[in-house]
Amino acid sequence: MARKKGTRVKKAVEKLLDKTTVDEKVIKHVNENKSLYNKILCYTKCYGGYLLAVGAGCSFSANIWWGLGLLAAATGWAYWATHCNNNAKCKK
Repeated sequence: MARKKGTRVKKAVEKLLDKTTVDEKVIKHVNENKSLYNKILCYTKCYGGYLLAVGAGCSFSANIWWGLGLLAAATGWAYWATHCNNNAKCKK
């Protein structure tokens, strides 16, 4: 009986989404502002590790394990940005 309810909900959601054009509007907006979104994505890739490192430093006083986890994430991000990514520098 639960399966029928789940499929009914899924069909209702699909039916509702077919009536709306929200996804088409979002895609159109992204395509119109492609350079802005690419610049935001590039700067996030390049400088996101710094944000993780600052978060790690701030969280060490609250919880050592959260701090170590964020520090490890920042280390991984830095390695990926410098060694694994050929386009590490953002175009200006």
